[in-house]
Amino acid sequence: MGDYMQRTSTLDMPDSDVTDVIVVGTGAAALTAALTAAVGGKTVRIIEKTTKIGGTSAMSGGLTWVPANPQAAAAGASDTPEEALEYIRATAPAGWAEAEDKLWESMVHAGPAMLDLVDRHSLVRFKVANIADPFMDKPGAKAWGRVLTLEPISKKILGRYRRSIRRSTLPQRITVGETVAARIDRQPVRGMLRCMPTLVHRWFTDSIAQGNALIVGLLKGCLNHGCRIHLSTRALSLVTDPASGAVRGVEVEHDGTSETYYARLGVVLATGGFEWNAQMLAEYYPSEVDFLSSPSSNEGDGHRMAKAAGAAFAHMDQGNVVIQPPIRYEGELHGLPLRIHAEPDAIIVDKAGRRFASEYEYWVYDRIMERDEAGELRYQPAWVISHWPMVKRTPLIRYCRLFKSGWLVTAQSLEKLAERTGLPAANLVETVSRFNGFARSGKDADFGRGESLYEQELAKSLGLMQEIARPPFVAYRFKPSLLGTKGGVRTNHLGQALRADGSVIDGLYCCGNVMASPTGAKPPSQGGTTIGSYMTWGYICSMAIIRSSDGHVKK
Repeated sequence: MGDYMQRTSTLDMPDSDVTDVIVVGTGAAALTAALTAAVGGKTVRIIEKTTKIGGTSAMSGGLTWVPANPQAAAAGASDTPEEALEYIRATAPAGWAEAEDKLWESMVHAGPAMLDLVDRHSLVRFKVANIADPFMDKPGAKAWGRVLTLEPISKKILGRYRRSIRRSTLPQRITVGETVAARIDRQPVRGMLRCMPTLVHRWFTDSIAQGNALIVGLLKGCLNHGCRIHLSTRALSLVTDPASGAVRGVEVEHDGTSETYYARLGVVLATGGFEWNAQMLAEYYPSEVDFLSSPSSNEGDGHRMAKAAGAAFAHMDQGNVVIQPPIRYEGELHGLPLRIHAEPDAIIVDKAGRRFASEYEYWVYDRIMERDEAGELRYQPAWVISHWPMVKRTPLIRYCRLFKSGWLVTAQSLEKLAERTGLPAANLVETVSRFNGFARSGKDADFGRGESLYEQELAKSLGLMQEIARPPFVAYRFKPSLLGTKGGVRTNHLGQALRADGSVIDGLYCCGNVMASPTGAKPPSQGGTTIGSYMTWGYICSMAIIRSSDGHVKK
C-alpha cells in the first residue's frame, strides 16, 4: 500500500472517481463539512465505514453550544463572539492559550455563520434551550442563549436512507426538554405515560428528536445538494502526491474490493475518536476505562491514515469522560451516557476512602484524571458511596445493574462495603459520618457543595444533601467511561492538518474527534460543546477549501 501511495499522482485521476471534496465519516462534523462544500458549489463524496449514518452524534442528545447564534439573537439574547472568546479563555485548561487561542477565535466567529448555513440549506431546526454556562463567575459567561436543542423531524424525508440512521441507546422520539419535564430518568413509567400522546404521534409520523434529528436534517440537506454517499465503505489510506506529500484522495474497501477515490480540492477526515482501538487507548489514554458509549467503529482509522501522511498529534490524553451505567447495544456491553452520580445522598471517595471534591461540581469527572507529582493518578480507584433508598428511587440504576454482574456492590454495613470495594474501613466510616453531619447542618464545610451558581441550580432539582444511613449500603466505581476520545490531528485555525514542524499538509483537513480538540476534556458548557464546536470545524474546513479553490486562502 505504501508503494502504491508513492506512485499515485494527480495525473492518474480518472474522471468517474473524482469529486472536489471527499468527507470521511457521517457524524455532525462530517455532514456539516459536506453540506458547506456542496452549498459552495463543490462536488462532494461522503464515505461511511458502517451501514449506519450518524456516528456518535446520532446517539447523542443533540445539544449544541454555539455562542452568539442567530436563534438566540432572535429570542432577544445578548451575546458576541468576543464575549465567548473571553469566556473560553477564562475556562480553558492552564497553558493551552498559546497553541489554541487562534483556533478559539476562529471557532467563535465561524459558529453563527455555520448555523445560518445549516438553517438555510438543511432541514435541521434549532431552538434555544434554557441552559446557562456552568462557570457563571467567569467573564463572558451567559445565563442562556448559547445552548440549542433540536426540533423533531420525520425520517420519512430520507427515502431509502430512512432506516440507515444510527439508533441511540437512549429513547429519541421525544426532545431533551420533554424528557426533563417528564422526569423520565426518575419516573420512567409515569414519564413515558405522560408523553404517550406525543410518542404515538411521532411513531406514526416516524418523527425523531435529539441527535437523530440533527443527522436526519443534515443528511437531507446534503442529499438535496447533490452529495454522493457510500455506506459500508472503509477508508484504508490517504493517497498522496509523491513530490509534495499533498493529499489527493482516499483508498477504500467496499465488499472486499479496493477502490481509489480522488479529490481535486481536499479530503476532510471526520472519522471520530479512537476509543474502540484497544492498542491506541492503552498507548495514549492515561487511565483504565469502564464503558464506551460511542459506535464500536470508532477505531482511530482517521488517526492512523493522517499519521501515515505525516500529521502531528496533540491532546491524545483528552476524552469526553462521564461516569456511566452499563447497557447492551448491538449485542455488546456499552455505557449509557447519563449522569448518575449526582444524588443528595451519594458521595464520591478516592482510594483512601476520602471525599476529594463536591459531587455536584460541574466537571467532577475531570478530577479523577488528576495526577500527583510522581505522575500517578491521584484519586483512582474512586467509588460512589450511597445506600438503598437512593437505588430504590432511581429506576435507572436498578435496571442497569442487571447488565453487568457485580457493577453495583452492596453490603449491610459500611465496614463490609469497605471490604468488598478494597477501601480502608475506618476512613470510609469516618467520611460517611462527616458527610452526614454536613447533611444535618445543610453546609458542606469541606467542599462547599451547592455554593456555586451551577451547583445551586442542581441542588434545586435534586436536593442538596441527605444522610447516608439506611442499609444496605451500595457502591459503584467512579471510573471514567468515554463518549469519545478528544485527542488527534493537530490543525490550524482553518482546520488544515499540520506536521510536527508546523507546516500544512496540503489537501488534508480534520474536524470532530479525529482532530485535537482545542477545548479539551473540560468543555466550557453543560452540554453541546462537542457537537457545536465540531459542526463549526466542519464548516471551517469546507470554507477554507472553497476559498482556497477561489484563490482567497494561501495554504
